[in-house]
Amino acid sequence: MTEAAPIRALALLGSLRAKSLNRMLLNAALAQAPEGLVLTEATGLDALPHFNEDIEAAGDPPAVVAFKAALAGAQAVLVVSPEYNSGPPGVLKNAIDWGSRGANPWRGMPVALMSASPGALGGARVQAQLRASFSGMGTMVLPGPDVLVGQAGSRFDAEGKLTDATTLKLVAAHLARLRDLARALGR
Repeated sequence: MTEAAPIRALALLGSLRAKSLNRMLLNAALAQAPEGLVLTEATGLDALPHFNEDIEAAGDPPAVVAFKAALAGAQAVLVVSPEYNSGPPGVLKNAIDWGSRGANPWRGMPVALMSASPGALGGARVQAQLRASFSGMGTMVLPGPDVLVGQAGSRFDAEGKLTDATTLKLVAAHLARLRDLARALGR
């Protein structure tokens, strides 16, 4: 039997802060990617112009072209995002919108969501809003159990490393489920 090729997954981070809780959560995911999943962080989301059909009509700017190419080359996507006023940060929503234009690689794309928050809900509302946005594009969002890291400040050490064993197991299992969904969908 031939060993399956690894699934290429693109990670989108909704926070621009260098030391955000969600940056720390993404770093934990990058370190814990299971066998058979190659997880790469998307860069340059902050360089994408605000979505505007006039800009699009003039031709996608280089940052948009690069982002769309990275998205189109992915077989799965991991979104790690904080919750801002009960929803996704603008930089993340903007990237999702740009990615949906043209060929729309979001259609049929397996997507896993993770969020961290100093509050008790762990970003549940941002995940609900992201699920709603993705459903309109035909994206295959991984069903629960969700990775909602509440009281996140207590789960990372001073260097930003995820130290909570239960959360580490949840992250690893979530990534394995994303890999398995991508394979099941023939990505």
